[in-house]
Amino acid sequence: MMNFGFFKALTPIYDNNRQLRRHILWLLLIRVIFFTLLIGITAVLALLGTQVLLPPPAVTLAFLAVLFIFSIGSTALLQKNDLRLQRFGLIQFLSDTIFAAILVYGTGCSQSIFTPVFILPVIAGGLIMYRTGGLMSAAAATILYGLVLFMEYAGVLPDYMAEIGYVTVHDVLKATNLFAVYGVTFFLTAFLSGTLAARLRTTEEALSRTSLEFDRLTLLYKQIFEDISTGIITVDDAGAITSCNTAAGRITGYPPAEVIGRPIEDHFPSLQLEKISIRQVVDLKKKDGSMIRAGYSFSRLNLPPDPERADVACNNCKVITLQDISTIEKMEKRVREAEKMAAIGELSASIAHDFRNPLAAISGCAQLLALEEGGQEGTGKSLSTIILRESNRMAKTITDFLQFARPAAIQEEWFDLQRLVIESIAAEQDLHSRYLKGLIEMNIPENLDGFGDRQQLQTVLTHLLENSLTFSPEENGPITVSAREDSWNVINGIRIEVRDLGPGIDPATREKIFQPFFSTRESGTGLGLAIIRQIVENHHGEVVVISSPGQGCTMQIFLPLPSHIA
Repeated sequence: MMNFGFFKALTPIYDNNRQLRRHILWLLLIRVIFFTLLIGITAVLALLGTQVLLPPPAVTLAFLAVLFIFSIGSTALLQKNDLRLQRFGLIQFLSDTIFAAILVYGTGCSQSIFTPVFILPVIAGGLIMYRTGGLMSAAAATILYGLVLFMEYAGVLPDYMAEIGYVTVHDVLKATNLFAVYGVTFFLTAFLSGTLAARLRTTEEALSRTSLEFDRLTLLYKQIFEDISTGIITVDDAGAITSCNTAAGRITGYPPAEVIGRPIEDHFPSLQLEKISIRQVVDLKKKDGSMIRAGYSFSRLNLPPDPERADVACNNCKVITLQDISTIEKMEKRVREAEKMAAIGELSASIAHDFRNPLAAISGCAQLLALEEGGQEGTGKSLSTIILRESNRMAKTITDFLQFARPAAIQEEWFDLQRLVIESIAAEQDLHSRYLKGLIEMNIPENLDGFGDRQQLQTVLTHLLENSLTFSPEENGPITVSAREDSWNVINGIRIEVRDLGPGIDPATREKIFQPFFSTRESGTGLGLAIIRQIVENHHGEVVVISSPGQGCTMQIFLPLPSHIA
């Protein structure tokens, strides 16, 4: 822990007060330990007979006491929050050079074995405060060392040195040489330590940014791995599962923690991983025993060896992508069926169209036979009547089928809604006779205009009225046709209602009435309401059925105005 803290104390900072405070604190600790060890070891060596110049024990202890008291006081002062750390740090570096100068002066001046101690504050200043701290410490060390040499040259020495016969330096050139060598050494050390600290700081900042980007990239890859809808499974050389994302767990039913580290054959024996292919489809058994259709593919995964395990490179690792294609296959099946039904519908429409000409010929012949009978009752006339009736019914069925299978393009225009209803009633003889009897009532404003395909909307009204007349007996009351301005989904338009007082529609039947070829009448084709909904939806409108058993039925048609048509 001590070594780790020592090296951490010499680590460059990022202009952060907290880090600078920590570095200065470690510097104070190192100062006390360093000076104490130097003096202690030297004292032990002197006792063992080594020729080492040391001050008297009282002086040495006084020096260490001052050193300890100053360091402890600095440590206490360092705890203040309003302390100017930069200035405080420079003072500590200068203090270290002063302590080093005192130690050198007291142990032999130019001949002291402790002269290299000056380098310690120079290095510390360069590492902690870069070139500024290093150069200031170097300048202070050079000046103080020059002062020590000058005092030695001037003969200003401690008394204990004279008692042991210490020989001072009287040669100016020798003193100057020592001053120059150590001065250059101090400044060179300051420059190198400052440069090294600056480069180390730049490297650490780049490493920190790279580490941050790597962490973000790792998080991104992990997030993609977990959030992607495709299942991803990786296996090693031995076929054991090394990773499994959430989607794979959702598809297979096995939680990732349950399969990681297990052979892939134990849980997914249907996956064939020998021959690489673009895509394969299998029946995959889930954890709950159910079967799904799964599409999968795999490829080689070349991973570098793990340096901690000294493994060889993973030459047979694989990454498997897995998807549940059950829904997709069902959709594809429905699309194929829809295409097939569309082709059948087109063929049926062509056949129905071709039936019109022979049906018209049969109807014409039946009419001629009826004319030849001259109005006389007989078998021939009865048969002609049946042929004409059934021919007309077949012709209407074919017309409805062609209208549903091949809807005509919409030719939109403005029209008088009241007049359109009257024309729709007049076009059908049965509707016209019921209207004359008062069984069809209109409640439509005279100036209310609609917008759409006039002919197709007339077909809609005809089918609605025929249905109401079929299911509503005369004794129940009249059928009401009304219209008004209204809105639907914030869209303005016209709402048309056809209301009868018949038996109503059963809720179970209501869900099926718009299906093609569904009818509750023996003679019905089941296309009337399907055609109604098709035409209204092509007009971007809506069909609403309001009915309850025994309470009649109301069919509502909403037609939007032109400004709201997409």
